[in-house]
Amino acid sequence: MPDPRAILIAAGVGLGVAGYTVLWWHWPVPFGAGAGLLLAGLALTSFAGGGTDESEADAAWRAAAPDLAEEPAGPPPDDDPAGGVRVSAAGAEPGRSRDIPSGD
Repeated sequence: MPDPRAILIAAGVGLGVAGYTVLWWHWPVPFGAGAGLLLAGLALTSFAGGGTDESEADAAWRAAAPDLAEEPAGPPPDDDPAGGVRVSAAGAEPGRSRDIPSGD
């Protein structure tokens, strides 16, 4: 059963569309009511389909299958796998790298 707030909003959308099309555009009542029902259904579907909390689902999955859970990805290692040249004004200095030539 959808949330009562979603039903109330969908009913408001449907009645608003039906009233607008019948009273302002002078549509026949069955067409206006059909348009209102269609858009109320779409509004109710969008409210029912959204708002899931993925963190709860992820925690439940990890609790159900702890042998399949992977550790979250961490920051990259501190070493320089590309083999960049470490240079400074005074010469080679550990911890500082210059990957892109600056043109000095």
